[in-house]
Amino acid sequence: MTVVRNIDFLLDGIVTLPSLPASVAWITQLINSPKSNLSEVGQAIHSDPALALKTLRLVNSAYYGLTHKVTSVDHAVSLLGLKVIKNLVYTATVFDSFRKGTDELLRHSVSCGIAMKVLSECVPQAGIDGEEAFIYGLVHDIGKIVLSEFMPEDIERASALSYARRVPGHVAEWEVIGTDHAEVGGRLVLNWGLSKTLSMAITSHHDLNRCKDPKTRPLAACIAVADYLCNVSGILSSQESVPSIHDEMWTASGIKNSQIPTVVDRFCASLYTVDELIHMAK
Repeated sequence: MTVVRNIDFLLDGIVTLPSLPASVAWITQLINSPKSNLSEVGQAIHSDPALALKTLRLVNSAYYGLTHKVTSVDHAVSLLGLKVIKNLVYTATVFDSFRKGTDELLRHSVSCGIAMKVLSECVPQAGIDGEEAFIYGLVHDIGKIVLSEFMPEDIERASALSYARRVPGHVAEWEVIGTDHAEVGGRLVLNWGLSKTLSMAITSHHDLNRCKDPKTRPLAACIAVADYLCNVSGILSSQESVPSIHDEMWTASGIKNSQIPTVVDRFCASLYTVDELIHMAK
């Protein structure tokens, strides 16, 4: 059994965080540059045919609800804007990462992305960016893929421990490994050039004590709520115990009791898009 003393020890000698594909890194650099224009971004996406195809498939999925079909990357970029396109590109890239994971984890992560989108619409006081909400949920458990790739036996032990003791998976991971998927996932998205806010939210979505920025606490708590919605709906990331959610998460999320029925109804009504999103990104 591998017992990791801390996340830095793990990343220094055991786990290698995957890098973004060169084309995605270039697209991200262009989008983040104030000197770039829509045409340059479109050309960069075109330079990776597989990515361009996946981006168009996702744009035309029911999730985005466009009234007409988008047939070119240039049209997609001009129609949706750079922020949405950046998240589409990241979504396509993350789907590639999930090939190393399980179908359960992929379905759970996509569903969590949908739940975050619903929360951004139904709970405005939480301050979730609606254009980035889906990616927040999609990547929240991506650390599980990294740990499963580099430490498969330890993750199997943690999963078995979680099931046997009826404790949340991240608790079992700490006992077996000495860190958890949330910490690893937070480091990964930071390594990919995603925001420090998202990194901190992922790191602390099971434990708000890890969140050093008070402004990020509502986002971390909403990820926990989205995770919980999926789990209690039977959309689990693995065969472990169904985790509960601490009252502090509900409080920090800013969700009012009167808003919960609407959130649940909207979430359930949106789940029909899960299979299509998975299919479109393959």
